[in-house]
Amino acid sequence: MREHVLNGKKAAGRAAALLLAAVLILSGVFCVSAADSSSVQEEEQGKNITIYYLNEDGNGLYPLEISMADGDLHARLQTLFQQLAGVPEKTPCQPLLPPEVIIRSYSFSSGLLTLDFSKEYQKLESTREVLARAGIVRTLVQLDEIDHIRFTIGGKDAVNGDGLKLGIMNADSFVEDAGKTINAIQHTQINLYFASEKGDSLNLESRSIYYSASKPLEWAIVERIIAGPLVEGNYPTVPATLQIMGVTCANGVCFVNLNQTFEVNQLSVDEKIPIYSIVNSICDNCPEVKEVQFAIDGDSNVIFRQNMDLSKTYRADMTLVNM
Repeated sequence: MREHVLNGKKAAGRAAALLLAAVLILSGVFCVSAADSSSVQEEEQGKNITIYYLNEDGNGLYPLEISMADGDLHARLQTLFQQLAGVPEKTPCQPLLPPEVIIRSYSFSSGLLTLDFSKEYQKLESTREVLARAGIVRTLVQLDEIDHIRFTIGGKDAVNGDGLKLGIMNADSFVEDAGKTINAIQHTQINLYFASEKGDSLNLESRSIYYSASKPLEWAIVERIIAGPLVEGNYPTVPATLQIMGVTCANGVCFVNLNQTFEVNQLSVDEKIPIYSIVNSICDNCPEVKEVQFAIDGDSNVIFRQNMDLSKTYRADMTLVNM
């Protein structure tokens, strides 16, 4: 799939508020596979789309509904890029991205829209980065053809403040409150469980964390388990390259979906340790969660290592914790 980069000279004379739109209109070559070409050309009926801007205080998102005209996906994307680049008059909001952060190119294939940002994106302050990401994703996935969005920087997967890949996102990747505001940062004290030196038991590590409220606390806990311990004498339970595919909760059960690294790249710890490192950490900090079920790339019909059946749910086992 080809990706085309903007000629910077053509954009030099653009006003700052329209910089993002200029980049996308001039350089965002719309790439589709042969299998997608027919569906992309289909026109959809005009409908209303909610555009998400940064609110006046810079601590949440400001939704504004517009009427989207008919046209192919390429044309509708350009319309949304133009809307996101500027600020509507007489509205208490500001652009999602500062003028120095631009989308250099974009491509589309099989429902996945990839946006490639300039290197300045990685320098965004954490609050604004989370809000900008949430606003862009929630705006663009409203188009029928787009199921997921990936952010890249210079062609490489963008990462969050903890150095973890943002991965593939959709509207469910972000949590809204009833007021349609996404608060950027939450603070809490959590207990995490990492491996002992022998790898046959767990050690408690208490930590004060700030985390993005655009994802549930359970997600933030799994992120910290992947990032590894900070206390001497505690050891990782899962590979640092492990990626989270999804974390959701319903009816007292937390569903943790990880990529194949969980199964393929195993550390030298007992087979129970990776499972209960995550289960104990989630259940200890989230009282509403009674059980945890795992999946690997969406599949729970897996035997992890020798005996850990991922089709069943797991309750916390504090007998594994060193006191």
